[in-house]
Amino acid sequence: MVPAGYLLKHVSPPPGWLTAGLKHIKDVCSVADCVNDNVIDVQGVWLHNSFGLANNPDVIGTLAVEGGADVNKTTLFYYTAYELELESDGWNFDATCWRPRSPARSAAVDDNVLPPAAPSAVSLLGYDVVVFGDFLEHSPLSCNAVAEQLPVNEHCLMNTLEEAVAAIDQGAFGGGCEEGTYTIFGVHLVR
Repeated sequence: MVPAGYLLKHVSPPPGWLTAGLKHIKDVCSVADCVNDNVIDVQGVWLHNSFGLANNPDVIGTLAVEGGADVNKTTLFYYTAYELELESDGWNFDATCWRPRSPARSAAVDDNVLPPAAPSAVSLLGYDVVVFGDFLEHSPLSCNAVAEQLPVNEHCLMNTLEEAVAAIDQGAFGGGCEEGTYTIFGVHLVR
């Protein structure tokens, strides 16, 4: 896993269509903003790195002040990214075709991610499988309800990188989920 960047989000309780059989999910901490909105759209203002994220929290703070964003009841996340990705048509996955991660072509700034200064200031919540094209498109665990068929934790994330890789390799995101490039992000809560 490599340092990827930051997002400021509104953490949401799971939508009703996701919780039918998953009473243990208390919130959705997905990377894409299908269920939990980004407060600051770093891609919309062209300050995103090749992961589609802000390089440091100061970028987000400055944008929040400049844009008059309401940052009450928001959560800052730090992300790490798996070094590999796998292309899929949303139906089929070939576990022999993992390749090195492709950076977002639209990246407006170089990758210069500032990891959190104190490891004790962050806690790993889990791993999100993300469809990543030129931006963070989807988090199928939550937005396609794949969590209903896989073991996820209370944040609608997988507990280990190995579980996430195995789920992709075994085609758990097939069956018409999303077409695109699948990769994995570690989701860390910044305190």
